[in-house]
Amino acid sequence: MYSTSCTSDLRYIVTCITNEDSVSLVDTIVDMGAKRTCYQARLIDSSLKESDFKGKPSKLISGFVGGREIKNAARFYEYQLRQFTIGSIDMGKRVIWITFDDRIQDNVLGMDILRSVSMLQYADENELFFFNDKAELKSFVSKS
Repeated sequence: MYSTSCTSDLRYIVTCITNEDSVSLVDTIVDMGAKRTCYQARLIDSSLKESDFKGKPSKLISGFVGGREIKNAARFYEYQLRQFTIGSIDMGKRVIWITFDDRIQDNVLGMDILRSVSMLQYADENELFFFNDKAELKSFVSKS
């Protein structure tokens, strides 16, 4: 189990660990409205260059950053990680999407990964709990 509290700007932030050639700790916004997990490339590996991704799967993604709409979509590239961890929950190998676009400052944990964990929100306490699976969630609820 892993838990986090709501921030003053009404976001749940979790610390995620990415492991490719190096290990990175990244504060990540939980966004159940986002289809994909998206990160700024430099946070995964500072040696990555956009030119390394020519011909690789990519998507133009638009949305909001800091409450402002991104009018010209940012290009994101598919990126395979050896390991992705939400707090203390090891998600194993995962594909995320990375961008080199400096307009994008938020790192987002989307439904592509969130659908693989069980979650419970205590609204009155402003807490969000993550569980490895349904059995761990049921055990937690029965003890509460």
